[in-house]
Amino acid sequence: MEIDAFLCDHAEAAEGKLFINGAAINILWAASPQPPYNVNVAVAAVAQVPWTATNQAHSFSVHIEDEDNNVVRPWVPDGEPMPDEVRLQTGFNVGRPPNLPVGEAQTVPFAFGFNIPVGKLGVYAFVITVDGTEMKRLPIRLTLMQQQPIFG
Repeated sequence: MEIDAFLCDHAEAAEGKLFINGAAINILWAASPQPPYNVNVAVAAVAQVPWTATNQAHSFSVHIEDEDNNVVRPWVPDGEPMPDEVRLQTGFNVGRPPNLPVGEAQTVPFAFGFNIPVGKLGVYAFVITVDGTEMKRLPIRLTLMQQQPIFG
């Protein structure tokens, strides 16, 4: 199975189509110099399901890792309980229509929205897995917005 994916401002999968706004993001700007920093982005993906993988149950999952490959958990102030990691997932099963030529793949769109507070700036990666196998890694840099001088 092959996966095409990217980060964007908004994505929605409906009626077998992928609707996308603000695609190809690779930098997020943090407005405040203090945590929490908000990671607010969508993952848009299309799976190319080969003919031989139709009529089978599959799982599709997305999670975030930091630059040390640790799964990201939402930021909480010191002393508060640590929340669970954020992992969005769904199952899918693509049928094989009778008129589908032998060997032809089918496409399945996916869209996941994330809005997660994190505790540090740096490089993160959205990791996409299918059936437990990593298929795609989408890096994004979270950096502090530079203030522009105001001239009056």
